Amino acid sequence: MSRIGEDGRMELNRDDHPFIDSLQIGDSFDGFFVLTSMQMSMTRANKPFLVFEFTDRTGRIKGKLWDDAESAYQGLALGQVVKVRAYVEEYLGAAELKVLKVRTVPKEDVVDFGRFVPTLDRDLDVEWDILRGAVEGMEHPGLRQLLTSLLDDEAFEKAYRQAPAGKKWHHGYLGGLLEHSASMTKLAARIADHYPQLNRDLLIAGAILHDVGKLIELQFDTVIDYTVRGRLEGHLVLGVEFITERAKGIEELDEETLVQLRHLILSHQGTRENGCPVEPMTREAFALYYLDELDSKLNAIERELEKAGSGGGPFTDYIRLLNRMLYKGGGLEQAEE
Repeated sequence: MSRIGEDGRMELNRDDHPFIDSLQIGDSFDGFFVLTSMQMSMTRANKPFLVFEFTDRTGRIKGKLWDDAESAYQGLALGQVVKVRAYVEEYLGAAELKVLKVRTVPKEDVVDFGRFVPTLDRDLDVEWDILRGAVEGMEHPGLRQLLTSLLDDEAFEKAYRQAPAGKKWHHGYLGGLLEHSASMTKLAARIADHYPQLNRDLLIAGAILHDVGKLIELQFDTVIDYTVRGRLEGHLVLGVEFITERAKGIEELDEETLVQLRHLILSHQGTRENGCPVEPMTREAFALYYLDELDSKLNAIERELEKAGSGGGPFTDYIRLLNRMLYKGGGLEQAEE
């Protein structure tokens, strides 16, 4: 329960440790977040203060610490779980925290990392079975052996089930990689049925493995962010390196098929402007690129519409990554009322 403190502010129950999306202007609370941004600034009177960004699985919020900023700065690092005592103010029309205290929480003391990273809230056994079934149905012995060796690897399965497929945009939550890849695998099978000139096994292998480099590119314990190798090399290169290494010793995986599989990974983002070292040059590479565009865009659009909700008119706010607003529907009926 909440109560009114001596200063007239609403105080949340200290045991509640609220999530960011539940905070309201005027709330006073203790909470646990991840520190994702920190910058030292100076007031006009030349006094230092800190500007933060905090996140949890429900969102992100800015905050400012006005007292003992230099001391706090020395004891904090990005990506850490922190305990924050603050109250919520309004600044330029948005909620912002006035931070009273902030301290690091040792990793070993964090009981539930699920508080901090968005998570797909359902069982992924169905998606894993989709991959299993697709691999079992492959006719190419080398591709079937490569994929089976990966799916039978407990460490690979654990990482693949947990990993996100992106940082913020599409499938940017734990379980997102498997959800995205299973959806791609189902689409690939349907497209291969419609276009018999496509190499079905190769396209399905590309659907399962096109984002495998994200297991190395992204870290996802307290926050979804890039690893050092992820920033320096990117998931396309990392994915090709991973597959090349895992393919060693599989005699039935001929060089022609392996090269085409690596081409699918290297070209699946479509253009050099999108970060591809090479652009699609095979039927399967073109098909994989468009399937990836379809599945990733529709996932991102769905999340933007969910975030916008039903209020605020028939359109979302302008979405920079799409260079447009999205229509939520119902606008004509509202205009006629």
